[in-house]
Amino acid sequence: MKGKGFGLKRDIVVLFFMAMLGVMLYGKISHAEEILSIEGKVDSKGVLLSWNYDSESKEYRIERSNRSSGSFTVLATITGEKNGVVYSDESVKTGKTYYYRVTEIRQDGTEIESQVLQILATLRVPSGGLVKITKENKVKLTWKAVKDATGYEIFRSNRKETGFQSIGTSKQTNYEDTTVKSGKVYYYKISAIKKNKKSLTSEKSDGIAAYVSPDAPRVTGTYNKKKMKLTWKNVTGAEQYYIYKKNSKGKFVKLGETTKLCYTDKNVKKGKRYEYHVVAVYQKDGKMIKSKTGVCKTMATTIDPNKKMVALTFDDGPGRYTQEIVDCLKKNDAKATFFVLGCNVDAYQKSMKNADKIGCEIASHTYNHKNLTRLSAAEIRKEVKDTDAKIKKVIGKNPTLLRTPGGSFNSTVRENVGKPIILWSIDTLDWKTRNRDKTVSAVVNNVQDGDIVLMHDIHKPTKEAALILIPRLKKMGYQMVTVSELAQYRNWQLKKGTVYYRLRKKK
Repeated sequence: MKGKGFGLKRDIVVLFFMAMLGVMLYGKISHAEEILSIEGKVDSKGVLLSWNYDSESKEYRIERSNRSSGSFTVLATITGEKNGVVYSDESVKTGKTYYYRVTEIRQDGTEIESQVLQILATLRVPSGGLVKITKENKVKLTWKAVKDATGYEIFRSNRKETGFQSIGTSKQTNYEDTTVKSGKVYYYKISAIKKNKKSLTSEKSDGIAAYVSPDAPRVTGTYNKKKMKLTWKNVTGAEQYYIYKKNSKGKFVKLGETTKLCYTDKNVKKGKRYEYHVVAVYQKDGKMIKSKTGVCKTMATTIDPNKKMVALTFDDGPGRYTQEIVDCLKKNDAKATFFVLGCNVDAYQKSMKNADKIGCEIASHTYNHKNLTRLSAAEIRKEVKDTDAKIKKVIGKNPTLLRTPGGSFNSTVRENVGKPIILWSIDTLDWKTRNRDKTVSAVVNNVQDGDIVLMHDIHKPTKEAALILIPRLKKMGYQMVTVSELAQYRNWQLKKGTVYYRLRKKK
């Protein structure tokens, strides 16, 4: 028994020393259960190998062969990283197949070899993807060229990781997607393509996000009971709306945020003008996407932009009947535009001030009612300048509109008056008929939304007609507004030197 025990111990010692000798001679012990697991893929640079880091490892040897049964060449020896180990082989050629293996060299000298990994070096993955949203809310994609590629295929999804579908191809390194909708988020991926005897397609690139802005809200302001209510229609994609108001210094200050389609500003004064900006916004992927600004320029009046409007205008005053017309306008919560002559201003300052106070518009009819087409450029400018000075002295501001005497104009007039030229769509001929009823009929039988009516407040029959017309038009559902208000609520941008006859609602 002792002999057998001694022999067993001797055999164990011999086996141990043989094993150690094997390590010394070959530097490796093969353990079937210890095989290094590696993965590989083609990316934008070449073939990317990756595997898990082992805390016992000292370094890793990367080897490659061009044939399945060929010899392996060492590409590099690298140390490990705690978050994993990667190696990029950038020397591969498109269309060729390569065989890789990685050997882990541990601190005790043990070597653990990976399985052999076969990889076809397809086209490299497109990189450097950029996205730009054009003014028309189209998405323009650009990326870096891929060597050997003859074209590219573009994929799109509404989800960040899945659901990508092909939407087109491009031979260039750019693509414009014109089928997107405002207020939506799109994700894109790109594959490189090579079409010849041996067609190849790369893997899809990383996703590129395009955040398409919502449309600008179309904002309307309605004044009622010392409050300004802003309203707008739903904007596709909007989650919230930011409201801004222009202050006395000309800067826009944020009033608040809302998920509703309206906002009420309680800090307004009747008769004052206000400008608001409304922006539609949504959040995605930690980003805040804003629309273009919805602008609302409005006055604290009871004007309803959805109802009919007409601009009553009075020429050649102010005169002895102006104040009675102003009183009637005030009583009916109506306004008008008075195209005054500079030579008449001093005698009727009180009437002008009262008209301005209730929100009427004081505009220029030149100084002496001369036919401007017969004057020089300098004379035209003087007629306008002298009238502006008279008006500003009385109401503290220059007129912004002008009506030429007799409605006459030519290119010299248009180039020198420095203001929009407002004519008319309804001529009552009150200066000719001097008849109250004919003046009333001329308006009532012809008036339409957006009309500009011509009358003269220096004639008694016209005054009498106005006292009938103002409540009559109100009963007919018309709002009597100034020319500037009519332009504002019917979306007209009045330009200097341009002639306007009517201001119908723009579609």
